[in-house]
Amino acid sequence: MNSNSQVYSTLSDLVLSDQVYRDKADMLFKLISIMEDHDGLGSPGIFMMIRPRGFGLSLISQSIQNLVKIENDNDDSLNINTTPKIITTYQSKQNIINNQIQSSLSSKESEPAVQKAEAAEKVSPDTEESADATDADSKNKEDSSILEDIKNYIEDLVSDKKKEEGDDFSDQKSIDEINANASAQELMVTDEIDAIKTFYNVKKRPVLSLDFKHLRAKNPKEFTEGLLDILQEQFWINHIESHIDPYQTPKAYFDKLLNELNKKYPSIKISVLIDNYDVPFMVASEFNHEQCEESVCAYLDMLNVIKYSNRTVKWCLISGHINFSLASETSEGLPLVYDLSSEPMFAALFGFTRDDIKEVYQNEITRFSENLKITPEKYLDMLEQCYGGFLFADNDEMYNPNCPKMFCPACIAHCMMNNGKLLPYSASGKYDFVKNALKNNPKNLSWLFGKDGQDPLFSDSVETDVKGKQLGSLLIQLGFATRTKVIINHSDAYVTWRYRFEFPNLDMKKTFAYISGEVTEQDLIKPLDVVIDSTNDYEEV
Repeated sequence: MNSNSQVYSTLSDLVLSDQVYRDKADMLFKLISIMEDHDGLGSPGIFMMIRPRGFGLSLISQSIQNLVKIENDNDDSLNINTTPKIITTYQSKQNIINNQIQSSLSSKESEPAVQKAEAAEKVSPDTEESADATDADSKNKEDSSILEDIKNYIEDLVSDKKKEEGDDFSDQKSIDEINANASAQELMVTDEIDAIKTFYNVKKRPVLSLDFKHLRAKNPKEFTEGLLDILQEQFWINHIESHIDPYQTPKAYFDKLLNELNKKYPSIKISVLIDNYDVPFMVASEFNHEQCEESVCAYLDMLNVIKYSNRTVKWCLISGHINFSLASETSEGLPLVYDLSSEPMFAALFGFTRDDIKEVYQNEITRFSENLKITPEKYLDMLEQCYGGFLFADNDEMYNPNCPKMFCPACIAHCMMNNGKLLPYSASGKYDFVKNALKNNPKNLSWLFGKDGQDPLFSDSVETDVKGKQLGSLLIQLGFATRTKVIINHSDAYVTWRYRFEFPNLDMKKTFAYISGEVTEQDLIKPLDVVIDSTNDYEEV
């Protein structure tokens, strides 16, 4: 239950590794492309992504930053950011083909001279010309097939071809600069790079990254000082001289930060990434009612600056575990935020699919299944019982028939590093906000679990004082409940969607029992009650 597992402690280990990145690159590019293409009608595009704990929200935020961030102060060029891994993928494919061709040529040249002479005697000039023509035709077909494969590979990564927009971006300039910085051999993939640029609207931008994970406060004064400290750190990181005066507000200081960034990068808009945005709400919820409102208002006022920063900001991505309301009666905040949490195209962006686990942890699964004397597939079934079952989009037969059920990557990582022990790893997380919500609401949740015809609660926002059905939304967003069934009623005039919610797996069920006081810490060191079917389809070698 070590929360500092090296498996997801760094970006490259989990998100940009060869094994995981192959499956996530297209969705990352789609996410960035959607934000780039958005027309905010006078405001930056403001987007939200909500996922339960352990699904790598912070890592995805870091990966987006690495994909789009301008590397230094002088690099204000507006290039397509084709990552080395993508280029390397195509180069590898092309190099394999070249090696095969060279190997074929070498084998022909190494044939014994006698065999060549005998072959020459048996082949007439006409036959020889015919053979050459056949070989040339075969090579042309092979080359065409290779090009077609590359085109198909790129087309599989995208859904629709994007329109080229003139927003401080030059198509030819990007390609020319890539060509100028690459050798002739590396430019064997020029067509692929061009195609990626055509399909994906990914631009280099300055990135302002705010993380509220470590915000701590006991009263509104400390709360405000905490927000100012986080902003002050960004002044230092971006090498902008500034000092907090005693009467500075987070709203005014944030506005100053954005204005200074606009002066530093006058020719290009910046991207804003706000991670753990929900922590300030949870911190404020510990105060009394008046102090909570005062603190939340100060925070929303600060975020409100983004809405009026169209001259400086292109898009903003807000990520966290709980969907709190970003506007209130006392502060305008951010009234219009585009929630991408339930978008089908991002259903598999966070977490592992079953196939991902088979590929990434193949050796471990083989070893653990042999120890239990079961097949690897049955061990995967056990993992799914314990840590799978999360569904982040509607599994509708008509609109989204292949919506994948996801596994919690943090739990899988802990399990693999703990000799395959199936323990409730999620219980090591901090759920104080949920505990308080459970104290202030009826404990009987029969209205939420196991009932057909429920409302689609996932995207509903919650308040700092959770009441009524907001508790259902909170539990769904944090992964304690997940949609197991979607009921759709079609008619000529409208379509209605209804849901059924259940615990996604044994891990989340035991974790919920722990935070609600039904079990103790001693129960967390016991294996989950998973059914192990050790029937005789296992053959010992």
